[in-house]
Amino acid sequence: METEFMGYKITCHCRPNIKRGHNLRDPKIIRAEKHIDPSRPHETIFDMGTMQECYEKIFGEAVRKYNAKQKRADRKIVNYLAQILSDKRKGKHKNIKADSSRKAAYEMILQIGRTDNCPDRKNASEILKSFCLELPKLYPNIVPIGIYLHDDEFSVDQKTGTVMPSPPHIHLDFVYVAHLGKSLKTGMELQSSMSGALAEMGFKTCKGKGTAQMQFEESVRASLQNFAEERGITVDRTPGVNHSHMEKSVYQQMRENQKERERLDLQKESVSQSIQAYNQAVTEFNDEQQKSLAERKQLLEKKQKQLEIAKEQEQRQKELDQQERDLRHRESMAFLAETTNDNQTFAIKQKEEELAEREKIIAQGEAPVLEKLQKLEDKEKLLKAEEQASKKAALQNALLQNDLEREKQRLNEDKEKAQAYLETKKEVEQNLLTIESAEKDFMASDSLPLRLRVNRFVSSVKKIVTAAVAELTMYKNAFKSFWTKKASDFRFLADSLEKNGCATFADYWSKRQKGLLDWQAKKTESIELKHQERKNKIIKGGMIK
Repeated sequence: METEFMGYKITCHCRPNIKRGHNLRDPKIIRAEKHIDPSRPHETIFDMGTMQECYEKIFGEAVRKYNAKQKRADRKIVNYLAQILSDKRKGKHKNIKADSSRKAAYEMILQIGRTDNCPDRKNASEILKSFCLELPKLYPNIVPIGIYLHDDEFSVDQKTGTVMPSPPHIHLDFVYVAHLGKSLKTGMELQSSMSGALAEMGFKTCKGKGTAQMQFEESVRASLQNFAEERGITVDRTPGVNHSHMEKSVYQQMRENQKERERLDLQKESVSQSIQAYNQAVTEFNDEQQKSLAERKQLLEKKQKQLEIAKEQEQRQKELDQQERDLRHRESMAFLAETTNDNQTFAIKQKEEELAEREKIIAQGEAPVLEKLQKLEDKEKLLKAEEQASKKAALQNALLQNDLEREKQRLNEDKEKAQAYLETKKEVEQNLLTIESAEKDFMASDSLPLRLRVNRFVSSVKKIVTAAVAELTMYKNAFKSFWTKKASDFRFLADSLEKNGCATFADYWSKRQKGLLDWQAKKTESIELKHQERKNKIIKGGMIK
């Protein structure tokens, strides 16, 4: 007898945890979710973006207006989303294990039909999409931030192994929005508040009606039932079994466990039959094994006896071989003893003859040999002393030569440094380089790459600073002891200007920096002469070839 068709169940479930990767069908997430068939349809109807982007679009203007009114910086809101997530205030909840902390957003799951009783999938999907677009008009205090249609999930019957597609459903992610002056007394114009938003829509927790959230959820389900009936869907409004105390995942696990128990009951019968057949087979196998074991035992006893006889024979053979090796060793040792005695006798005779010969040679010519040895030792000492003296002289000459080279090198380095400073100063004066001109050049050449412009600017500044430092150093050196000079010093300076053909003191100091004054030339010539003299001494001494 066929059961009477009551219609299709409509479900509405709200929860505070949003699984964005699952909703958007992120490949990395759904790869691990075995109940999803990627080839079946799924659609992102609306997605506002990340949670931070959503909060900026919804509450950004309200935050800016609120901050503009605050005079103290510590009362201004830097990040409204972070402030919500870090809020330590807890709501009232009978279940002490429930998480009653503030949530940034919530998720609503809407579905028409069940796995075993589902209307036309395409029609059901269109009705759900249309209802979600109408939902903000019916409940103005919720702001959708994501709407996702899923028609790609399935389950597997544990008894038959049949794949059964799940009915299409929608995940609607939303934010509760409350208003200042309505449900809120202080703070921003718009705020994220579930209790405030539900109160503005007429849902308040009271005894006999349940919590405000339960009333809101039931209201949405009733609205969806009416919406579906207006579009030709027969709705089953009979009350079902309530599992309000269970999470969806717990309830699903309970159903899976029940199915698993039924499957195990079916397996018990087949397992008991298999055990009986297995026990019978084991009995027959044991009988055969006992017979084969008795036969193997007899064979092992025979092999054991044969092995004992073979071991006795092997032991006797080892003893005979050892006796034979001992005899051979004794014979070889006796032969070696005889050979060693003969060799020692011959060696002793040889040594006695050599000693007698040496005594004769020493008696004939010992004195002349000792005299020659003494002379050779004296000559060797003289040669070593002369060699040490020549090395010492060479080292002194080399040190003098190095001192002259360093003095000459220092003079040349001073000239080169002064020349480089003067050239840089001349370049700066000719090009009229200043910090302001370098800055204008940097701003004018905006078509060039930034790195090239920065390098040119830094190079120009370095030249300007170098020229300034060079000029200041020149003034410092020139006038270092100027205030302590006497009249005779100034007369000597005037004579020196005339001798070197300098019209001004600046010309005189410039020539001095370049090493072109007459006394500088004489000093350079003196260094060259000393250098040449030292070199000639070294050549005459044989140190340089």
